Amino acid sequence: MPLPPVFRLVVRNFRASIDPITLLVMFGQPAFLIVILGTMFNQLIPSVGSSGSYIDFLVPGMIASQMITGAVLAGRTFWLDRRWSMVEQIFSGPFRRSEYLAALLLTTLLFALVGVGILTLVALPLIGLPRLSTVELLVILGTIALGATFFGALLIAIGGRIRSANLYFTIQSLLQYFLIFISTVYYPVTAKTPLALRAVVYANPLTYAANTVRDAFSHTFGPSDLTAGAVLAGLGICTFFLAVASFRQLEFGPVQ
Repeated sequence: MPLPPVFRLVVRNFRASIDPITLLVMFGQPAFLIVILGTMFNQLIPSVGSSGSYIDFLVPGMIASQMITGAVLAGRTFWLDRRWSMVEQIFSGPFRRSEYLAALLLTTLLFALVGVGILTLVALPLIGLPRLSTVELLVILGTIALGATFFGALLIAIGGRIRSANLYFTIQSLLQYFLIFISTVYYPVTAKTPLALRAVVYANPLTYAANTVRDAFSHTFGPSDLTAGAVLAGLGICTFFLAVASFRQLEFGPVQ
């Protein structure tokens, strides 16, 4: 029995995107950071809030950041499809635009979960096996799903409107580093954090995702995390409709 069109496209996306260099750069770098930062900074920072040690603070944040890794890989797949006129070939086959968009978003989620799995395996020797309840595990997976939808749809919407590779990958890189480094992935917001920087950090959707995943790991999940989930869901809906609009206005032909 043949796979449904969406899943056939997902399989095709994975085959087109997975190669040793991509795996090393996209998934190896976060794993490397966990080992290096977790080992070195853990000696300098004795405690970070309710997380305990710095390594216990860092790992959930890095896990949350994998939703951006998944979005970057799916956005890269979409852009290269446009660059090599694969989009036209896909649409000329038995695939609809809605199926292609759904496959890209599902690819984002699956790539993010692959990254989460890799980081979890790397972190096991450092933090041990986290004792998560079923609810806490669902909170983590749900947060990753909402964040992957938001970031993936955002990059797809941008990629559908830009015809320059230099411009697209510049925007992607700036967004990626801005969102990760100006968030609570690597460090917490405290009373000593400058007010302007604190405002920027709390305007960053990744902060909500990182804090929610971290609270699930530390068994402190509460009402503020429900609010964070609602914010991510609202943002995901908005960017999803932006991606749909971008697909409806998608211009075929060569891009540079």
